[in-house]
Amino acid sequence: MENQKLTPLKFLPDVQEMPWGTVEYKLADLGFVDSMACEGWLKGNSLSDIMQTYLERLVGETAFAWYGTQFPVMVKRLTVRGRNSLHVNPDDETAGQRYDAFGKTALWYVEATGPDARLYMGFKRPVSAEEFYRACMTGKVEPLLHSVTPRVGECYLVRPGLVHAAKDVTLLEIAESSELWFRLYDWGKTDRELHLEEAFDLIDLKGKIAGHAAGTDATEQFTVNAIPLTDALKSHRDEDDTFLLYVCVKGAAVVQADGTNYGLKTGEVVLVPAEVSDFFLLPAEKDTMLLEVRMDPRSENDIVSAPVEE
Repeated sequence: MENQKLTPLKFLPDVQEMPWGTVEYKLADLGFVDSMACEGWLKGNSLSDIMQTYLERLVGETAFAWYGTQFPVMVKRLTVRGRNSLHVNPDDETAGQRYDAFGKTALWYVEATGPDARLYMGFKRPVSAEEFYRACMTGKVEPLLHSVTPRVGECYLVRPGLVHAAKDVTLLEIAESSELWFRLYDWGKTDRELHLEEAFDLIDLKGKIAGHAAGTDATEQFTVNAIPLTDALKSHRDEDDTFLLYVCVKGAAVVQADGTNYGLKTGEVVLVPAEVSDFFLLPAEKDTMLLEVRMDPRSENDIVSAPVEE
């Protein structure tokens, strides 16, 4: 079976309840979450097992050189009914040195908003370490935070060091394969552990960001392209060695490869392996929108071991 050509893959979601809502892992190779293929001749195999067997045939040489046998990105949906904690992500260098893990760069795509929807993304102004620490200890953090009212279809790039939280919103998160993050403040709640001292030197005390309409977001770790799918598109790989993920955020589509159709409804993800050289994207409904996730070439290799559950 190892010599059989890979086909586009779909996976079963994994939904986990949280104090503030739910997390639905749509595609993840995290150890404590390991997505299961649900279609095709690899049905019933976990993403980690598929990675171990097919390596660069699945993800491409660039991704394999950087991330080894762990799939390099994850896709999950955050349904935040209340307000989740304020936290910060480490960068790859710090995570590797301190925890032998990957850091976390993430993209938030706004799927739905409630009447009280807010995103907290950095600070209104530069603050000192002493000021922020004191605010955390006295429960006066919110006046320091830069917050925005999100709109459906906006994107927010969550870089390492940016303090962030969400309220009354549904977000699609595309991120590095890591759940290494640190809780800084929990809005007065005392039943969950804080990691303020552990993460204090990671915080960007002056940064803030704003959202933008879905277009192209390129980071060192991955690139996300928005594709309004109004007509059939044909993909030619040429020398492109990356895997491709397609997330349907509106409408419905079909990925057609080697004469087989793979349906893609709103909220679903399909993984197109690197060795699938030619395929079509076909709209199945009007106004279909896809997010394409890819990993572009990087100049150096930096493999670290897989992250552990926090």
